[in-house]
Amino acid sequence: MLQSFLDLIHSLGPGGTAFLLLVAFGAGILRGYTGFGFALAAVPALTVILDPADMVPAVTLITLLGGLQLVVKVWRQADWPSVWLLLAGAVLGLPFGVIMLRDLPADLMRAFIGLVVLAAVLLLWRGFSFSAAPTKATRLALGVLSGLLNSSTSMGGPPVIIFFLASPAGAAVGRASLLVYFFLLSWVTLGSAALGGLLTLQVLLLTILMLPAMSLGNWVGAHLFTRSTAHTYRRVALIVLASVAAVAIARALAGLVG
Repeated sequence: MLQSFLDLIHSLGPGGTAFLLLVAFGAGILRGYTGFGFALAAVPALTVILDPADMVPAVTLITLLGGLQLVVKVWRQADWPSVWLLLAGAVLGLPFGVIMLRDLPADLMRAFIGLVVLAAVLLLWRGFSFSAAPTKATRLALGVLSGLLNSSTSMGGPPVIIFFLASPAGAAVGRASLLVYFFLLSWVTLGSAALGGLLTLQVLLLTILMLPAMSLGNWVGAHLFTRSTAHTYRRVALIVLASVAAVAIARALAGLVG
């Protein structure tokens, strides 16, 4: 194991190893502060130096292990009725996303999702929020949409993030709910990766390498959250969402034009 770990560091080189740790640290800060965003930030950056077959399961595993330190602290704050409904919907939506991935152009879907997310961000920026919690059917449907988008475009987060940002429960409950939701959803994703034979020694070694940097980033992000206001939290979260949407649209246009 030790020799394999040293071989991994040698293959990455000093620059690659430093880049890996910097990405894990930066994405950890984002997740610690907002309650989401580790994979959104880490996956595009890490594709520069890692094989996606190793990177995606490693990011999922890091999200589980590194996220545990935050989830334990906010477990009681989460909006559990909404979390369970959204998660149940996500599980139901996953197979439909696989069908869409097989039958529909992924770039066209990314462009559509990006435009919808940008429109939602604009509404939220202008102060839109739910006056009361949506019905159970609505929350279940949002979960289905999240699962569908997750398995078809790897963009399952925005529907759930938008829901909690518009929730009347407040920033602390929304952040806690997002942390718990993505933590539980990662177990589903990890199970799929395990069934697909993607949990290899390389994935485990990458996780061990990045986990301390991600955990430190989590701590910094959580500390920043405790010192910020609900208004600041909402603005940062919306900027992150808008950035994700813009990147999705740009990626889709490049694929459609190319």
